Amino acid sequence: MEELGDVAVFVRVVATGSFSAAARALWMPKSSVSRRVARLENRLGVRLLHRTTRSLALTEAGSAYHARVAPALAELDSAAGAAADTREVPRGTVRLAARPDVGAEVLPELVAAFLARYPEVRVEVALAAPADLVEGRFDLALRAGPGGPGATRLQNTRFRLFASPVYLARRGTPQRPADLPTHHCLPFGDATHWHLRSPQGEVSVAIAGPLTSDDLTFVRRAAVAGVGIALLPHPAAAPSVRAGLLTPVLPDHHTEGQPLHLVVPSDRHLPLRVTVLRDFLVANFPK
Repeated sequence: MEELGDVAVFVRVVATGSFSAAARALWMPKSSVSRRVARLENRLGVRLLHRTTRSLALTEAGSAYHARVAPALAELDSAAGAAADTREVPRGTVRLAARPDVGAEVLPELVAAFLARYPEVRVEVALAAPADLVEGRFDLALRAGPGGPGATRLQNTRFRLFASPVYLARRGTPQRPADLPTHHCLPFGDATHWHLRSPQGEVSVAIAGPLTSDDLTFVRRAAVAGVGIALLPHPAAAPSVRAGLLTPVLPDHHTEGQPLHLVVPSDRHLPLRVTVLRDFLVANFPK
């Protein structure tokens, strides 16, 4: 399987014309693409590509090799897809990579509903997935940032302010952004200011508090515990709001986060089990 994966990466490099473009298309680091092509060349004992700082071209051996493996790879993907689609009921395992805050806070309810509909599918969710999704053999991935090939935008993530009812009863509820410096705020990472937007415009406020973390799930749980006010992705905080554990603060204010995409790391024919999970997440992911 490792050799076949290297061949697929080589074919994509040729199709896109560069290591950088192939890396973007495959959602892999450029270094992984280069390493896998080099590994294939070492295995074959020939150079497949002429590399310069400005161009990439097939060698004579590379051209002959590509002419045979590209159609074979396409036929293999087609055959695999045809075999999978002959089954009326989706079944088998789907590997899904997700960032920790989304995976821990949003996915459990969605995956539970999906499994109730498709009981013969097994979903493996990895919250510490490697950057190289193809090498990690993931079928789907949730990624924040700009889109690319194989990416479907799920939401434009907005961060909003939340605190527990216990904290607000103890310290009072801020009525305007200028009140925040007098409160315990829970920075994510090394943030020292929150840049908030509202219909009235934008404002930057200095924040400080007794606790900080580089994990948004930890920050949310600290807010639920009454430590202070947190700036959280709205979808991740929504279950705690519905449960009465968190209350929106300054609801007219927000911060724009990076858009969240559902990514298919490979353009191979998707098995039915992957297709139904992809479509379910696109249709039901909170906006």
